[in-house]
Amino acid sequence: MITYTWSISKLDCAPAENGLTNIVKVIHWGLTGVDESGVSASISNSYPLPSPSPEAFTDYSTLTKETVISWLESNLDVGYIKSRLSNEIASQYNPPITSLPLPWIRVEEPVVVEEETTTTEETTTTEETTTTEETTTTEETTTTEQTLEEKIADGYNPDARDGDEDGIVQEGTKWERPVGTEL
Repeated sequence: MITYTWSISKLDCAPAENGLTNIVKVIHWGLTGVDESGVSASISNSYPLPSPSPEAFTDYSTLTKETVISWLESNLDVGYIKSRLSNEIASQYNPPITSLPLPWIRVEEPVVVEEETTTTEETTTTEETTTTEETTTTEETTTTEQTLEEKIADGYNPDARDGDEDGIVQEGTKWERPVGTEL
């Protein structure tokens, strides 16, 4: 079972219109669904209201959250919105699509370079001379930066938008990053 909770973040108002004052023109709203395991999904948007008739006008000072939510519920397709949230919660349990690396883009393997270093030690005694040789191996890693076209083919979106306004774009992908960050 999913529990849905409305939030109202802001009301944009016209100061005066047709003899009325402080008329709500835009409702900024959010709806969050949380299942019994605590998995959640949210959507937020704004809804513009038509100008009210003097008979249907509610004075701003007497508005309640419940009144504003009732305006949303009578004007939005709430069933569709809840269905989207339900599907988003379900996809967190079983993601319908996963991103795999592209098979034609090869990731460079580290290159091993052997470097020979010869150290000669001579010990002089009356009977022997000893020479010691040592071999040292060093690893160099060659990293090839993907081009923008390769990144895009791999799922990167340079124009990603923050749909849920949480400051993160391309969430749940290897390209997840704060808004305004380019990889």
